[in-house]
Amino acid sequence: MKGKWVSIAGLLFVAAVLLSQPSRARSQQLVAINLTPALGFVFEGYGATGQFTALGTYIHPPETKDITDQVVWSLDIEYFGTLTQTGLITYTRTDGCGSGNVTATWYSEPSDPEAGSAISGSAPVAGGNNTLPACQ
Repeated sequence: MKGKWVSIAGLLFVAAVLLSQPSRARSQQLVAINLTPALGFVFEGYGATGQFTALGTYIHPPETKDITDQVVWSLDIEYFGTLTQTGLITYTRTDGCGSGNVTATWYSEPSDPEAGSAISGSAPVAGGNNTLPACQ
């Protein structure tokens, strides 16, 4: 009878040790990127600025994290403004109006983006010089 209790105690000890270990079966996985502000910015005049933040949605376990410094930022309109790799955009257009999108892309293999997968999120931007008739 004593041996049976020793076996049960041993099994309980092993179970407790295994349950206390973090799960290694799955690592946390990024599934989406959302930019804030989601509706983007409308810039009214040279030098106006706006700060975007990239929020990553993960599974295993589910969580949302600020990944602003882990993405590559891009702007799809020429001569609109400058965009830093921290998500800060400055409107620099002086000759008319423009609109486009700011995109944040996360690469699974940052040193070789073509080798891995990529996840992107985007938000609109628009701007103009409110002294120009076409922009009013």
